[in-house]
Amino acid sequence: MPKQVSASDAKNNFGGLLEEVAALGRVDIFKHGRLVAVMLSPGAFESGQGRNVGEAPHTAWGGKHMIAPERASAARVLGVANDFDEE
Repeated sequence: MPKQVSASDAKNNFGGLLEEVAALGRVDIFKHGRLVAVMLSPGAFESGQGRNVGEAPHTAWGGKHMIAPERASAARVLGVANDFDEE
């Protein structure tokens, strides 16, 4: 089980957090009891430790993207709003 820290502890002790990630491979960051981030060491990232069950490691996509191509494609389809309500 990965180490768990609060978001405020992660922010206030970022250097220590980096050391823990390097030593442990993975640290889960929680805010108000909800998982909001996962920090992985390069070795854990390459081995696919941070991926969802059944999801291929990022090296399967050529290592160029942080998210799978099908997810990136879905994000591009949504687009960005070009009109904002300004008062």
